[in-house]
Amino acid sequence: MVSADEAVKVVRPGDRVIVSGAPGHLGEALAARKDELSNVTIHAFSPFEQNLGMFFQEGMDDVFYNTIEIFIGNWARTAPAGTDSKRAQFWPGTFSSMMKPFDERPQDCPYTIDVVMTTVSPPDKDGFCSFGIGLWNRRSYCKRARNVIVGINDTFIRTGGSNFIHVSEIDHFVEAPPLETDGMTQEQQMELIKELLSQAEPEVRGLLEPVIPEMDETRRLPLVERLVALDAKLVKRRLLALGYAEYDEEVQAIARYVSQLVKDGDTIQIGTGTPSAQLIPVGAFDDKHNLGIYSEQAFRGFATLVEKGIVTGKYKTFHPGKVTVSCFGGTQDELDIINGNPVFEMYDSEYVLDIRNITQNDNFVAINNAVAVDLTGQISAETAVGPRMLNGHGGQPEMHIGAVLSKGGRAITCLRSTALEGTRSRIVPHLDQGAVVTVPRYYADYIVTEYGIASLMGKDCRQRAEELINIAHPDFRAELKKAARELFYP
Repeated sequence: MVSADEAVKVVRPGDRVIVSGAPGHLGEALAARKDELSNVTIHAFSPFEQNLGMFFQEGMDDVFYNTIEIFIGNWARTAPAGTDSKRAQFWPGTFSSMMKPFDERPQDCPYTIDVVMTTVSPPDKDGFCSFGIGLWNRRSYCKRARNVIVGINDTFIRTGGSNFIHVSEIDHFVEAPPLETDGMTQEQQMELIKELLSQAEPEVRGLLEPVIPEMDETRRLPLVERLVALDAKLVKRRLLALGYAEYDEEVQAIARYVSQLVKDGDTIQIGTGTPSAQLIPVGAFDDKHNLGIYSEQAFRGFATLVEKGIVTGKYKTFHPGKVTVSCFGGTQDELDIINGNPVFEMYDSEYVLDIRNITQNDNFVAINNAVAVDLTGQISAETAVGPRMLNGHGGQPEMHIGAVLSKGGRAITCLRSTALEGTRSRIVPHLDQGAVVTVPRYYADYIVTEYGIASLMGKDCRQRAEELINIAHPDFRAELKKAARELFYP
């Protein structure tokens, strides 16, 4: 047990430091060593590392080189040394293959895993600490690191699966008040939240006040701190992605179409973001029976589906009867349902996202989002307006492909028909130059907008174009038909 300043002395020039769910004072202690260090790579799991802004400042490039894996998010994209500035670089590995270079190809791997900084619960009587609601690849990195430094959060829940690390695998414990609130009680945190809201724009305050009581209390204060700094449009978008905002008719229509594609007894995966994150709260699965869950991430609504008896895992063919994920989220009430409940289990992302494991789920349905889909079925979920990165791929490629390969499986891609307040179609003749293809067209399956379902599997390009035009916004169908004739007709 050491101070943060003492713990970060293990970092040497040229090291790679994995930062995933680490307490902010550890980052501050490392940043304070900027005059002693050089060429240190900060490898962050974003968008959850907003408290690492000290590394994303201009003028720090010679000391800290930032890479961001899997996800990006608004903060890491727009920070002074974020991906938009090209000072930070995106790391495009998949969860399932992320550890392969270290384990199988050390001679080709350009770096080692030197230091991991994260947060865990206090140890139980047997010396095991929990990673709380977010396991992902944290345990995998810790197993391979030269040094492991952890902060302590005594509010972390415990789950089944492999969501633990033994004290013998940890080099330094660093005591820290939960969520960097200097030992505040929940009452004190709520007083600070009220003060933050009083300084926010009225429209932002109106969006946040009704949903704050529902938020996970271990994340509530830092989430509000970030949201009050945004404009109302971004706040609403973020709340939609988290499942806290009201749902418009477009989301409700998409939910109705998705519901038609999901059958009783299916095992489902739902990706984060909009509109997929709203499917459970808006009732897409309320009339289903004996569903199973096998998902990278479980967010608001998953525990409620279990409590209602909609999710039982009765017909789940891999981890039957269990909710199997790499991360949990939701309201505080839902986390109380999950904590210590043997139905809920978390495993390392390299296990959950392994396509060989995904395909052991018969009748597996992957439900994810897209930014755009072209008329041949190429799915882009990462870029918009050319090569500009909006976000990373997360576990979408593996889950989508696994669903296509599953016996009885289906892969559903959801998107609103338009973007930029209706001025741009998301169904496009071809993706922008430089756009990232998240799912190639030969794995395209069902595409859903508020206008219907396009079934692409087994169809040629001309037939796919016809299916997609039928679910595009009516304002853009004429120009899409014209483009399709030029692309696919003699």
